[in-house]
Amino acid sequence: MCEYKLPRYCSSVIRHINDAGYEAYVVGGAVRDLISGKEPHDYDMASSARPEELIRIMEEAGLRTLIETGLKHGTVTVMSEGELLEITTFRSDGDYSDARHPDSVSFSADIEEDVKRRDFTINALYLDADGHVRDAVGGVADIKNHTIRAVGDPRLRFSEDALRIMRGLRFASVLGFDIDPDTRAAMLEKKELLHAISAERIRTELTGLICGKDASRVIRENVDILSVIIPELKVMEGFDQRSEYHHLDLLEHTLCVLDNIPLGEDNKRDEALSYSALFHDIGKPATFTVDEDGKGHMKGHPKYSASIALDIADKLKFSNDLKDRVGHLVRLHDTFVKPDKKSVHRFMCRYPADLLDQLEILQRADIIAHSPKGRERMDTLKEISKIRKELMDEDVPLSVKDLAINGNDLIRLGVAPGPHMGEILDDLLKKVIAGEIKNNCEELVTIVRESLG
Repeated sequence: MCEYKLPRYCSSVIRHINDAGYEAYVVGGAVRDLISGKEPHDYDMASSARPEELIRIMEEAGLRTLIETGLKHGTVTVMSEGELLEITTFRSDGDYSDARHPDSVSFSADIEEDVKRRDFTINALYLDADGHVRDAVGGVADIKNHTIRAVGDPRLRFSEDALRIMRGLRFASVLGFDIDPDTRAAMLEKKELLHAISAERIRTELTGLICGKDASRVIRENVDILSVIIPELKVMEGFDQRSEYHHLDLLEHTLCVLDNIPLGEDNKRDEALSYSALFHDIGKPATFTVDEDGKGHMKGHPKYSASIALDIADKLKFSNDLKDRVGHLVRLHDTFVKPDKKSVHRFMCRYPADLLDQLEILQRADIIAHSPKGRERMDTLKEISKIRKELMDEDVPLSVKDLAINGNDLIRLGVAPGPHMGEILDDLLKKVIAGEIKNNCEELVTIVRESLG
């Protein structure tokens, strides 16, 4: 078996444990990354030594342990050469009566018991101090073949913890792997068990899935599973929009938009943009009408899509910031102001710059996913973007705080403190935005003096 080099702070800890008569290995994503030729972000370990034994071994080696982090779960955190390492004792899970958590967990000295409780073969690999891989389930071959395969009987694995279904889909999206046919059949068979999983756990995996590089393929291939969480996806599948502006059915258009959201440096898409792409047209089926010429219309679909998106955000317990951002992006995705300075300036005053930056990315992704006729709006978007940049370069005022005068100036001019000051500043801002006056102190002071008589 090929040898993989571990950093010294890892291998030295393993050797300390080995010298005390116990097994210890690097496990999980780090092993998968090494086999895939990637640099691991962190290293986790598993050992036959119990927590109290691990603490003793580390102390005798002069290494600091942070026991409070996870001792009750069998995890000891060790500081080695300035790096933190989590070491978890081999475990054996009891029965799963709720399809979420084992009824009991017991420590084990047997690595085979630890292997059995792992979810997928690509996560059931053990790397020793010399860089040799211990593989009892064919995980190395599955990594090489880009395959997601459950450990043992997939139906049993998903019955034990249905969240593993979502984890498998996330791995497929993030890694670009295919799901083994038998494993996928078991996912379909056990999909209703997802109803027993908490919204927070579902959201974490769903977010990882839709932000992954291969999200569109994984969603397309697993609509029947994901519809347990988002039923609207099934309605979107094959939905004919009957529009000259669209050449794809609704789901394919949506997935194309998601594909068009750029990947970041970490090879993942932005969370808010990914959810906004997925939800931007989700309200179309409910607003769909056909005219006498057989053409489809979805009047008001952005607002209705935003309403559905907010409902899903509540169900999956999004943070308030994420919910608000997705709601705004979905509602505004079909809004194109007139490409002139006055209209664009007014629009810039209504929404923060970072939201408008993301809106432009979403609109660009959406336009590209239209038919050639639908793509004609790209020229308008480019012109709006150009004007917005020019206005930003000109440092135009976007709120009263950007005006050349403030409340203190008004007081010096004889304006009594109170709500009336805000009204005066708001009125000045409106005049500046409308191009009636310039944003300079002298002109604004003159206007205020005239209004005061």
